[in-house]
Amino acid sequence: MNQILQEQLQKIFMEMTRGAARKKIYAMRAEQEGNKALASLFLAISNSESTQATRFLIQLRGQTGSNESNSSMAFDHEIPATISLYEQTGQLAGDVQEKAMHSACSQSARVQRMHLSLKKKLDRKNPQDNTASYHVCQFCGFIMEGKAPENCPICTAPASRFQEIIA
Repeated sequence: MNQILQEQLQKIFMEMTRGAARKKIYAMRAEQEGNKALASLFLAISNSESTQATRFLIQLRGQTGSNESNSSMAFDHEIPATISLYEQTGQLAGDVQEKAMHSACSQSARVQRMHLSLKKKLDRKNPQDNTASYHVCQFCGFIMEGKAPENCPICTAPASRFQEIIA
């Protein structure tokens, strides 16, 4: 792929990813202020921008590989790198007395380590049992298999803040 085109696609991907996250936050604010129509619009735009970002990421990285290749990439490389980044950033936040950022990075690193544990648990499951249900905390990203907890064990968010994920 042409280098200039690749750089532009990377910029588009980053902006769409940031934009999707921002619109989700805007939707939360609109919901808090009682404007459900605006909240719905922001959520729809967030979903759209996330979809667009995924489309460009596919073009940047090529098609996905086999399940074995994808699992190796995610669980052997990407997640451990993310944990390291969170830990480094958390250390910096602690050094400069940014307590909220230190806490967020520590919680996120913990959640990422739990992702690795979920994969190990999945690997031990009977291959014939090809179903799983997860609930994701919409504040910190904690994933609970099966039923949502009463409160998130990472950030203490209530069960109502969990979104069910079924493939």
